[in-house]
Amino acid sequence: MWNKIVWGGFLAVLSVSVQAISLSFETKEIKAESCFVGKDKEKHCHEKTVAYPITGDKHFDAWVKKVFDGKLPTQKSVTKDLLNDETVQDVNQSNKESEYPCAVAYIDTLELEGFSPNYVVFGQENWEYTCGAHGNGVHSLQVLPRNTANPKEVKLQDIVLPNQMKKLIHLQKEAFIKYLQQPEEFAMSAKEAREYFHEYNEKFDGTDNWRIGKNSIIFLFQHYEIASYSFGRPELVIPVKDLQGIIKPEILRETEHYTPRPEKP
Repeated sequence: MWNKIVWGGFLAVLSVSVQAISLSFETKEIKAESCFVGKDKEKHCHEKTVAYPITGDKHFDAWVKKVFDGKLPTQKSVTKDLLNDETVQDVNQSNKESEYPCAVAYIDTLELEGFSPNYVVFGQENWEYTCGAHGNGVHSLQVLPRNTANPKEVKLQDIVLPNQMKKLIHLQKEAFIKYLQQPEEFAMSAKEAREYFHEYNEKFDGTDNWRIGKNSIIFLFQHYEIASYSFGRPELVIPVKDLQGIIKPEILRETEHYTPRPEKP
């Protein structure tokens, strides 16, 4: 009996240590340009930036490849896509006559944002500037389980306890109102923040764009989703203490050991 207990304990420790193995935050970035001289006699360049992570985990690296339709981007393929882009070709035609030349820019990146013992978080950025008032894009968060041959995205509804979604959406609302009151950001009063929220959001359904954070669950909204463009993409951090009885306990435990991507210098 003693041997069985010791062996079982050893397997449990081994299992945790395997799950907690660190992943690489290495990212392969590829940039392509297509340049021209405009009527202003200046050089302008259309740009495209593509990036993908190399995690060191065969399951996640295979998943990354699937995200890029089964073939990882190369300098040749990114350059070809930029040169063949219909918007770039249309803008080039317009630039021949325009006194104010425009250069198109695209960003299509996938990065490992962090990991916990049993989950990883990827962030995918799809952004473009096509000669309008400003660029715009979407940042999608994807949480995947570790130690799975074909990892599938963990959806928000998978981690919320039964009949608790309305409470979670309410927490998102209150977190956004607090976000508007941050002194280093918008510095609204509590009254101003609530008035702005209700003025901009006739109906608030929250977001399912989520990820694990350090002792928290984080929700990311896109431009224009719940505020005007100048407010950026609100990132709302809801601490674990507020999520008890709403989010599954096993997910909340993961947040204690979350390792975020190091900040870029």
